[in-house]
Amino acid sequence: MQYCLHFSFTFLQTQRDAGRRAKQKEGRMRRLNRVLASVTLVGVIALGGVVLTRQVLAVAGEANAERLNRAVLGYIGEKNPLAPIKAFQRFPEVLVAEADRTKIDHCLALAQAEVESEFKHDAVGGAGEVGLFQTLPSTAALFESTVGPFRRPVLKGQRDLGDLAIPTVSAQFAMAYLRDIMTRRPNIKDALTEYNGGPAGRHPHYYRMVMGTYVEILERTELKCRYQPTPKRPPVMALLAHV
Repeated sequence: MQYCLHFSFTFLQTQRDAGRRAKQKEGRMRRLNRVLASVTLVGVIALGGVVLTRQVLAVAGEANAERLNRAVLGYIGEKNPLAPIKAFQRFPEVLVAEADRTKIDHCLALAQAEVESEFKHDAVGGAGEVGLFQTLPSTAALFESTVGPFRRPVLKGQRDLGDLAIPTVSAQFAMAYLRDIMTRRPNIKDALTEYNGGPAGRHPHYYRMVMGTYVEILERTELKCRYQPTPKRPPVMALLAHV
């Protein structure tokens, strides 16, 4: 009888211990599941945040690009009120992209176009230069392999200025030519001098004209020039800076 009671007590104790261990294990599993759920939630939120951030940055980038496009078109219209803005619609984005490839400020390229043609896309020079950047067809032909083929101008008889009268095409060939020069003459003064006068060009007047126009453009903050002048501090702010 005593043996039976001892066995029953031991059996019950074992059952209780087993139940307690099962509950402890179940509790640990619940806590682990909560932790995993929390980690998963944090991961989802973080991933969603990254995606959302990228979307916001993309939208902001597009908005900034659109504002810059309008600013460049506005500047062209201001300098040449007769410019057919429709012909210039894609010019700002191509100008910025080509200037970036050339590793120069897009505002410097804009200044060059203004000096070359006063933003007259159909301008023709005395030596047969055509377009916004006054490019010789013979010079443009040297870069067809990289820029692409272009329709040559016909200046006699039935006049046809060809593709060099298209602002985007003019910018592409002009910047390709300038990039080629800068591989030999990385100094921008020497590069612009050769652009204007050829390899034997020695007259710095063109460089001075382009840089003078560039300095004026730098004052136009809406054009987002790479080298914006530092804003002048109001007298009170300048005084506080030294306190």
